[in-house]
Amino acid sequence: MIKTKLICMLLIVAVLGITGTAFSKATPGKSELAIYSGPTNSGWISNDTCQANTKTIMDDVRMKKLFGSIRNFGDGTEKGYDSALGKWVKGHTGNGQQDVLITASGTCPSALYQFPNKNPDGSPVEEFVEAGNVVINVADWIFYMSYEGGARSADNGANGAANVFDIPGLSFSNRGGADEIPTALGKKYIPSLKPFKSVRPWHLEQFEGKPWTLHLFAVDKDDPNTADPAVAVSNEKGRDGNGMIAAMWQKDSPAWAAKPDPRGIGVVEFISNWLAAHGTMVSVEPQGKLSTAWAKIKNN
Repeated sequence: MIKTKLICMLLIVAVLGITGTAFSKATPGKSELAIYSGPTNSGWISNDTCQANTKTIMDDVRMKKLFGSIRNFGDGTEKGYDSALGKWVKGHTGNGQQDVLITASGTCPSALYQFPNKNPDGSPVEEFVEAGNVVINVADWIFYMSYEGGARSADNGANGAANVFDIPGLSFSNRGGADEIPTALGKKYIPSLKPFKSVRPWHLEQFEGKPWTLHLFAVDKDDPNTADPAVAVSNEKGRDGNGMIAAMWQKDSPAWAAKPDPRGIGVVEFISNWLAAHGTMVSVEPQGKLSTAWAKIKNN
C-alpha cells in the first residue's frame, strides 16, 4: 500500500513538471518569478526547446537566490483570468514588490490577455505591467496569439502589443534587415549574446514621444531604428515599481542553431545582471534612479 502511494506521488510530480504547475515555496518579502511554458507556435520555438529553456531558468542558482519563489505554469493552467496563471498575475499586481513573468513559449494565453483583443484596455497583463512588474517574451511576436490547448487561438495580431504598450499601431514586423549586433550594454549584461537575425524586432521610431525608456542590447547592423533584444521601462511608476516589457530573440527558430540557447541562458543573464541592477526587485537599497525622459534610448 505504501509503495503504491509513493508511485502515485511520483507520477503526480512528474506530470506537474510537464503540464501543470511546478513551484518552489514562497519566501516573504522577495520578488517572485512565474514562467509560462504552455503550448508553443512550433515554427518559432518547439515545445521541447521551450521546456529545456524553462528548466535552464528554473535550475539556475542565480534565479534561486534572486527570487522568493519560482513557478512554472504549463498546459492547462492558462485558460481565462480565473485560471492558475491568471490568479498568479492578479495576486502579484499591486502587492508592493516587483515580480517577473516570462512567456517562454512565445505565446500569450487568455489568462493574461483574452483573445482576440477582448479587453484592449485593462487586461491582467497590462495592469501587471502598469503596477510596476516585468514581462519577458522570447520567440514569437509578443502578445500576438495563444496556442493554449494545442490549437491556435484567434489572433490578437499587432493590436495585442499595441494595446498593452498603449501605443496605437505598434509593430514588431520583420524589417528584412541585417543581423542584430550586440551593443556595449548587451556585451556587459548578456555575455552569451551573439549576432543574430531578428524576425520580430523592435521598431524604435514608434516609441518617439511615448512614456517609455528603451534599453537596447543588440541593434541592426544597418538600421539604428531596429533592435532585439531590448527592454522598455515605463516612466510612470506604479505601486510595485517601474513596469518593464522585454522582447528578446524574437526569431523563428524551433531549436536555436548555436548552443546554449539564448532564450534560456540569455534570459537568466538579463535578469541576474541587468534587471537585478536596474529594477526594484531587491528590497534592500534602491539601485539607480530610472530616467524620466520620454522615449530615451540607451545602448551603452
